[in-house]
Amino acid sequence: MRQRLENYRALCEAYDQERQRSGPTRSARKDELRPLLNAEIPTVKEIVKRLDASLVEDASSPLYGYSKATGAVDQALGILRDQDEWKANLAPDAPSLVADQFHPNVWTAASAIWDTGQYRVAVLQGAVALSAHIAAKAGSSLTERELAAFVFAPADPPAGQARLHFPGDKAHKTWRSRQDGLHQLAQGAFAGIRNVATHTNDEWTEQVALEHLAVLSVVARWTDETEVVK
Repeated sequence: MRQRLENYRALCEAYDQERQRSGPTRSARKDELRPLLNAEIPTVKEIVKRLDASLVEDASSPLYGYSKATGAVDQALGILRDQDEWKANLAPDAPSLVADQFHPNVWTAASAIWDTGQYRVAVLQGAVALSAHIAAKAGSSLTERELAAFVFAPADPPAGQARLHFPGDKAHKTWRSRQDGLHQLAQGAFAGIRNVATHTNDEWTEQVALEHLAVLSVVARWTDETEVVK
């Protein structure tokens, strides 16, 4: 982004210098520069729009307002230069989620495509990996919501099958609360996150995707705490 803006600014400056030299008359140099500028304007508009939409109109009119165009581009370059410092020094004093500290099964699957910006698809991959993680521990052929509904159910398993239960006294209310929580949260994660990610084309913001991954990570960590009950 910075390189494209700097190249565009150099073209604006070259065009203005030639305009001042040749005056209102046509020149070969202006004829050479004009299509180069016009070809850059669509991309410059998209870049500037993402930095500060209020600068787009001035930045994209170099043929009619050199100083406005270069001033807007200079502001956009300033935003690019300082935006990381804004995030670090001007952000609210609040904790942030560190994605690579999520459960490794979930984050490893999601991180493979996270940097592409396809956050919904990344979360989907994390959910698929979570299902495989649960199924492998339980030795089950079920998947996703049906898997969670069966293996985390608080009741004892049918003969020849297995469930995943927290250790502890099953007669105690705390054990029942924890097991019910895992049972319901896991089903909700597959129904409300995995299925929605599969059946929508809407892209998710990074924040929404991180929150969804956090839910999947909690289910994965609780799964690790369970024991196989046959």
